[in-house]
Amino acid sequence: MTETQRRAASSRGLWKLAAIAQAAMLLASCSSPDFVKKAAPPIGKTIGRQAQPAPETLPIVKSQEIAADPKKAVDNYRELLALRPDGDTQDEAARRIADLQVQMADANGSTPEAEKNLHGSVVLYKKLLEDHPNDSKNDRIYYQLARAQQSLGDIDAAIGTLAQLSAKLPKSDLAGDAHFRRAELLFATSRYAEAETEYRTVMDLKDETPFFQSAQYKYGWALYKQSKYEPAIATFFDILDRELPPGTTTDPDAALAGVAKEKFDLARDSLRVVTLSLASLGGGSALNEYLGKHGDPRFYPLVYAALGDSLLEKKRYTDAAQASAAFITRYPASALAPAFQTRVIAAYDKGGFSELSIKEKERYATTYDPSAPYWQGKPPTEEVMKALRAHLEDVARYYHATAQAKAKAAAAGTPPPAEFLTAANWYRRLIALYPQDGKLPEINLLLGDALLDGGRTLEAAQQYSKTAYDYRAHVKAPEAAYAAVQAYQRYAKEVPAAQRAEALKLAIAESLKLAEQFPNHVQRYAVLTQTAEDYYELKDYDQAIAVAERVIHGSGNVTPDQQRLAWSVTGDSQFAQQHYPQAEQAFSEELKLTPAGMAQRRIEIGDQLAAAIYKQGEAARAAEDMKTAAYHFLRVGQITPQAKIRATAEFDGATALLALEDWPKAEGVLENFRRLFPGHALEADVDKKLAVAYQKDNKPLQAAQAYSRIARRGSEAPATREEAAWLSASLFDQGKSDADAAAAYDFYLKNFTGSFDRATEAHGRLLDYARASGDPTRLNNALREQIAFNDSAGARATDRSKALAAKSALELGRIAALQTKTIALTAPLEKSLPQRKQAMEQSLNWFNKAASYGFVDVATAATYETGALYQTFARALMDSERPKKLSELELEQYNLLLEEQANPFEEKAIQTYETNLQRIAKGVYDGWIAKSLQALVVLAPARYGKHEQGQDRYESLN
Repeated sequence: MTETQRRAASSRGLWKLAAIAQAAMLLASCSSPDFVKKAAPPIGKTIGRQAQPAPETLPIVKSQEIAADPKKAVDNYRELLALRPDGDTQDEAARRIADLQVQMADANGSTPEAEKNLHGSVVLYKKLLEDHPNDSKNDRIYYQLARAQQSLGDIDAAIGTLAQLSAKLPKSDLAGDAHFRRAELLFATSRYAEAETEYRTVMDLKDETPFFQSAQYKYGWALYKQSKYEPAIATFFDILDRELPPGTTTDPDAALAGVAKEKFDLARDSLRVVTLSLASLGGGSALNEYLGKHGDPRFYPLVYAALGDSLLEKKRYTDAAQASAAFITRYPASALAPAFQTRVIAAYDKGGFSELSIKEKERYATTYDPSAPYWQGKPPTEEVMKALRAHLEDVARYYHATAQAKAKAAAAGTPPPAEFLTAANWYRRLIALYPQDGKLPEINLLLGDALLDGGRTLEAAQQYSKTAYDYRAHVKAPEAAYAAVQAYQRYAKEVPAAQRAEALKLAIAESLKLAEQFPNHVQRYAVLTQTAEDYYELKDYDQAIAVAERVIHGSGNVTPDQQRLAWSVTGDSQFAQQHYPQAEQAFSEELKLTPAGMAQRRIEIGDQLAAAIYKQGEAARAAEDMKTAAYHFLRVGQITPQAKIRATAEFDGATALLALEDWPKAEGVLENFRRLFPGHALEADVDKKLAVAYQKDNKPLQAAQAYSRIARRGSEAPATREEAAWLSASLFDQGKSDADAAAAYDFYLKNFTGSFDRATEAHGRLLDYARASGDPTRLNNALREQIAFNDSAGARATDRSKALAAKSALELGRIAALQTKTIALTAPLEKSLPQRKQAMEQSLNWFNKAASYGFVDVATAATYETGALYQTFARALMDSERPKKLSELELEQYNLLLEEQANPFEEKAIQTYETNLQRIAKGVYDGWIAKSLQALVVLAPARYGKHEQGQDRYESLN
C-alpha cells in the first residue's frame, strides 16, 4: 500500500469516527430551562415529567459513537481539519466541532471558554449554511445554530434562525420541532401573538408531532397572556376534557387525583388558567355567560368549584361566593345546588361577612327545606338535612341576637323589633324538622325567649312549659319551668282587666306544677309566694292561706322575706274573711320579719295590724259590748302607736268609755288625743265629748275650757259655736272663775247675736264682774253698755233688759251723785259752784233715765236718790266755805244769801220725797218710800214730825 493509499484509508477511518460521534452531538433534548420565563409555566413543569418520545420519532440521524470526552473529540476534529480533507469531510468535521462545543457549553455552564466556543460554533454553522445554502440537510444546521444563539442569549437571533429553518425547509422532519422551539422563545420574550401562531402551527400537525399537547397547553397560555380569555378557556377545556377522569365531581383535588401521574401538573395548571381567565372576565357570571354561549363541558361543576376555590385563595371572598352562587343560578334544580350554596356560605364565613353568610344560610333554609319546591316531593338527602339543621339554628340565633341589640338601643316604649318573631319562626321550623334533636330543649327555650321579647307572651309561656315538661329530663328544665311561670305572670299583667282572672289561673297552675315537679328548685318558694298573692287577688282566700302556709312552714331555700310575704297574704286573706284575730296574728308575724330598713313597709304593716285590732273593737261595739270595744280600740294605740287609724281608734275608745259613763278614763283618753293629734279632723268632736265628760264628772272649769275651744273653732256650725260659747261662759261662771267667765261673756257678745235673752244676761254678768272688780272705769263702761244694749234693741227689748238698764242708770246716777259730793264748794263760790251743779245735773239725768223705764222699785229708788241729791246740794251750799275777811255784818248778809240759794233745792228735795209718798196711795210701798219719809221728817218736821201729821200729809199728798 502506498503512502497516498494509507492516508486515504486513515481519512476514511477518521470520518467514520466522526460519524460515530455525530449522534452525541445532535440536539439532545426537546426542552431547555432557558425557555422558562416568569409569566409562563416551564415546559418541563408541564410535560417534562412525561416519557420522552421514542428515538425513532425524532428526525435526528445518529452517527457512530464518538469518544466519551467531547473536548478530546473536538481536538481530534481540529486535527482532521488541519489535514485538509475533502470538502464533505471538512464540512462534517466543522459541523461536529460546532455540535460538540454547543454540547460542552450546555454541560459546563456559562464560562468564558464555553462562550468562546459557542461563538465559534455560530461561525462554523453560518459558514456551513453560506457554503451550502440549499443543502437539504441544513435543517439540522439551522436547528443547532439556533440552539447556540439561544445559549449565547441572543434569543432574537435564535428565533430568526428557527424561522429560516421553517421557511426554507418546510418539509423537514425538524420543522414541527422548530415551530415549537420558536414559539417557546417567543413566549419567553412575551411576544405572545407570534408565539400563538407558532403554537397553533404545531397543533395543526396533530399526530405528526410529539409536541401537540405541549403546544396546546402553551397556546392556551399565549391566548391568556393576550387577554383572549374565551379562546384560552376553550383550549384548556379541551385539555381537561382529555385528561380528567370520567365522572362528575366538585372537588378539584379529587378530580386531579384521578389524572395520570405524568399529566397531573398539566391538568392542574390548565384548570388554574381557566379560573384565572374566568376571574378576569367577571367570575361566576362570566362562567354562566360562557357556558350559555358554548355549552357545558362534562366537568362543568368542577369549573365552578375551582373558580370559587381560586377566588377564595386570593381572599376575594365575595367573588368566590358569587362564583358558587352562579352555579345555582344556572342550575337551580341540580342535585349539586345545595352543595354550592354551602360553598357560598363558607366563602362569606371565611371572609368574615357574617351578615351575608346569614342571608345565604337563610336562603339555604328556605330553598332546601323539605317542603320547598326544589325537592318536588322527593325526600331531601341526609347531607342537606344535616346542613339545614345547622343553618336553621344559625339563622334563628342571628335574628334573635339582632332583635336583642335593637331592643337594647331602642327608646323606652318602642314596640319590640320584628326580628324576635322572625327568630321564633325559624326556631319553630327547626323543632318541627328535627323532633329527635339532642339540643331541642335548648332550642325550645330560645323559642320561648324570642316569643316573650317579641310580645307574644302567652305563646312564650306555652313554649317554656313545653320545654320544662314535654321532654325527657334535661338541665334546662328548671330554668324553663321558672320562665313559664314568669311569662304567665307577665301575661296576666298584659291582658285587659276582664281577662286577668283567667290569666292568673294559668299562672297559678303553672306555679303549682313547678312546685310539685321541682321540689328543690331555687325559685320554688318565690313561686309559691306569688301564687298565694295571686289566689288572694282572685279572692280565693282559703287557697291563698293554704299556699302561704307552705311557705311559712317551708324549709331549705325558703327565705325570711318570702315567709314575710306569706304572712302578709295570710293576714290580708284572714282580714278579707273578717277573721280579725287571725289577721292580727299574721300581721304581727309579718312585722317581726320586716327589717328596720324597710321603714315604709313597716308603717304599712302597722296600719294593717291596727286595722285588724280596730275591727275587733267594731265587732264588740256592734254586739253592744262597750267594755270589750273600748279595750280593742285602745289597744290600737298601745300596739301600733304610729298607725294612721290610731286617732279614730282613740276617739272610738273614748266614745265607748263615755257610753260606760267611765268619765275619768274617757277624759284621760280624750286629753291624750288632744296632745297626740293637734289639728286632727276629730279634734272638734273630741272637745265636745271632753266637755260632756267634764260636765258629767262635775268639772265645770275644764268643761268651760273645752266649750271655749269649740266656740272659737271656725269649722263648727254657727249654732254650735254659739251654744258652746254660752256654755263656756256659764261654766266659768259656775266654776267661780270670774276673769275667764267675763272673757267668755264678752266673746259671746262680740260674736253671737242670735239670742237677745242670753245677750241680756251676758251684759248683766259682765256688769256684775265689773262691779266686783273694783275698777270704776270698767264698771262705768259696763253700766253704759247695759243701757245702750237695751236702748238699741228697739222692739226686741224685754222687761229683763229694761230692768237691767233701769238699774244700770240708777247705779250710774248714784256714782255721779257720789262724784258730786266730792266736789267741795270753796270760795270764791262762783268757781266751784258750776262744777258741783254740772255733776249734780249728770246724776239727775241718770236718775230720771232710771225712772223712765217704768219699774216701781227703780223709780222709788231714783226718786229717793234725786231728793237726796237736792238735799245734799242744799246742805253743801250752807256748808260751803265763806269768803275770808268778811265783817260780821257782811258774813251775816252772806249767810242770808246762801240760805236764799239753798232753800229752793231743799224744797225740791221735799217735793221729790213727797213724790215717792204719793205712790203709797197706789199701793206701792217699799224701803225707798220709807227712806223718803224719814228724809221729810228731817226736812219738814213741822209737817212730818209726828205720825199723825205724817199720815195726814200722806193723805194731803193724795
